[in-house]
Amino acid sequence: MKLGSLELATPFILAPLESVSDAAFRRLCWSLGAGLTWTEMIRARGLTRNNRSTIELIDCFEADVPTGVQLMVVNEGELEEALERIEQLAATTHPHFRNLRAVDLNFGCPSPEVIKVGAGPALLKRRNKLRSIFEVLRTWKQRTALPIGAITAKIRLGLNRLEMDQKVYLPIVELANELLDGLTVHARHAREESTTSAHWEALAEVKQRATVPIIGNGDVVSLQTAQRLIEQTGCDGVMIARGAIRSPWIFRELTGQGPGQPALAEVDLAEEEWRRRATSLGSKPKYFEWHAEGFRRMRDRHAGSATSTALPPNEHMR
Repeated sequence: MKLGSLELATPFILAPLESVSDAAFRRLCWSLGAGLTWTEMIRARGLTRNNRSTIELIDCFEADVPTGVQLMVVNEGELEEALERIEQLAATTHPHFRNLRAVDLNFGCPSPEVIKVGAGPALLKRRNKLRSIFEVLRTWKQRTALPIGAITAKIRLGLNRLEMDQKVYLPIVELANELLDGLTVHARHAREESTTSAHWEALAEVKQRATVPIIGNGDVVSLQTAQRLIEQTGCDGVMIARGAIRSPWIFRELTGQGPGQPALAEVDLAEEEWRRRATSLGSKPKYFEWHAEGFRRMRDRHAGSATSTALPPNEHMR
């Protein structure tokens, strides 16, 4: 799959998952077949304020793992300042930022705190504002010294059911055709939970209007569901979120390299390697907490535990 100038080895992409997508986990998913990985969502305002905790979330230490940064912005001025900050840091104290290969803009996070400040899905119906934001990103890509191969956006179908019924997402496709290298569509509106069936028919509608690659997101948890999504929508790629949390080996299944459920010994080895790498790269405690629970749940599935099917609540990955 080609995204901008990026040649992805596979069309299966790890979603930007808050408290999940640290560098060590991204390497695990990449080694199993993910064609592109994303940092967790980064608040641009934190970058503009030189917030250390925010800057540390851009943990793209490993150049061989294709990684992009996803930014949540409120307006074009904030984006421009955040992008300039990333470039300044790459040239000085954070040379690993030069490993970034893509930038994505988040217009899908359903968090009330994001929507309250006018970001995320709250921007979906503001076409002129989105155009200004996309233009800043495109201009920056053309002049940056960083090796950014693709600029994209991730959207939902609307802030609520009314906006979805009004198809506010379709004009964004037109903007993406003009200004971006690709578009990821989470096929739910922002008020819907992950347990609500994704609206794949909207993905098909988006794909019909797109001239850039479209990446579908929603309800892909196995090879069969990925195949159905591609067949029913024509999407060029698939973004994996909950499926990767349940088992990173879903990427192995999707690429035809083996089963999506690992053997118990594979889980043990993967956790050992993840801990070693996460420790050496200085992963934050929240990642250790999340992945310790994740590996435990994978072991529970081998034991037939009923608790292994549920995931801890995290509204940023719905």
